[in-house]
Amino acid sequence: MLNVSFYRSFNAIFGKVGRIASNEVIVQLIKTNCFPVLYDGLEACPLRKSQFSSLNFVINSTFRKVFHTRLQDVVGICLEMFNCLPAEQTVAMRKAKFLRKVNNSNNNYNMLCQTFAAEAAKELATL
Repeated sequence: MLNVSFYRSFNAIFGKVGRIASNEVIVQLIKTNCFPVLYDGLEACPLRKSQFSSLNFVINSTFRKVFHTRLQDVVGICLEMFNCLPAEQTVAMRKAKFLRKVNNSNNNYNMLCQTFAAEAAKELATL
């Protein structure tokens, strides 16, 4: 379902500015408006390699469309040039930030949150 929401937000942006804006502007709009939709809530979920592959496929197909190419080498260079990390790294960074927030929180659910954080930290250590 997240893929559908991502494509919906991407197509809304690309449909409006895809032919008139520079690739730099389009990529920045994707990074600020579409990637958060794609990664929403994933820091709280354990993911399998196949799910990361699916996320990377969505990102790669988006860059193929923006840069009018079918070559994965070109997409890889574009991803690197615009500092777009693979899904595994992005989710790991988001998860680490989430765990820091949970550990620093002072609320009534702190014990439950810390238990969850400990389990998530174990998962992160295996990546």
